[in-house]
Amino acid sequence: MAPPLAESIALAASKDSDPARCGFELCRNILLGVREARAHRPDLVLKYGVYLLRHYNSKLSHEVWAFYEQVAIALLLQSRYTTAQRKAKPSEVKPSAEMEMAQEFIDKLGSQFSESLRVKRLEAMMWEAKGELDFADKEYAAILESDPQNIFALKRQIAICRARGKSAEAARKLVDYLQTFCSDHEAYMMLHEIYLAGQQYKRASFCIEELVLINPMNYIYHLRAGDLVYTMGMSQHHGSHDQLLTARKYYAHALELKPGCLRALYGILLVCAALGTSTKGKGTKVDTAELQEFATAQLTRTYSPEGKAHPMRSLVLSLVKTLKSSATTSASG
Repeated sequence: MAPPLAESIALAASKDSDPARCGFELCRNILLGVREARAHRPDLVLKYGVYLLRHYNSKLSHEVWAFYEQVAIALLLQSRYTTAQRKAKPSEVKPSAEMEMAQEFIDKLGSQFSESLRVKRLEAMMWEAKGELDFADKEYAAILESDPQNIFALKRQIAICRARGKSAEAARKLVDYLQTFCSDHEAYMMLHEIYLAGQQYKRASFCIEELVLINPMNYIYHLRAGDLVYTMGMSQHHGSHDQLLTARKYYAHALELKPGCLRALYGILLVCAALGTSTKGKGTKVDTAELQEFATAQLTRTYSPEGKAHPMRSLVLSLVKTLKSSATTSASG
């Protein structure tokens, strides 16, 4: 097992982050660390991986194939064609050095593992990087014929649908996918964003509620749920008082999970302004004054660090004053 990634990066920094000075062992540890931590660091993989493959290819022994794959993916992530290049004819576009190197590594893997689905996946990613979505989709379809449960191919087909603007088809594929992989938080988040973009708030709300159930300790999910329910509660046609109360609960829980969270504090103030001291159900009073004062005090303290006025302090206080005025108007109405 490689040393922790942060430790390897710090050691590389002491050598000016120069792969030549870092040498074989440290460069290898950085690539292994990125892989084991599942970190999205194509910059590190390129910097140390290309050097490793060019200078220590034979020394890597059987590990060389895994490194070829890792570096090829990083190259594809870093060398996607621009919109102008994608619109041009393939013969008119000169491949970048990164794209050519990625093709070189994929060819090496293909010659060694001609029937490998992982190599086919890389070939499909190459088509995607070039903007040839039709060819990429065919490659992913071929992978799914051999392995119908291939998660990567399924997700990339969904991503291609979104890239083509086919949101409805992408949503349908995601729903089918989640019937099998019902705890995939990335898929739920993707489906949530599709519904949100289409203003299908009830369906988007279902997705975010599933995410809260999957990971109830993630404050971001509670914030998103609060934002969504608040938006629905403020609707003139279908909004309800109960939805605003639910939004308040989500914001309060997010604040409990992450004390001092500004977004949650602003959310609480917005909900309090909407609620005022109106009634819930059969005449039960909903007094928001105490909660509003708490959120106001927290925001004021945040924007006045160590007695020094924050540049945003006056703007924040003005916003708080406006929200308080809205709450008072709501209460008197």
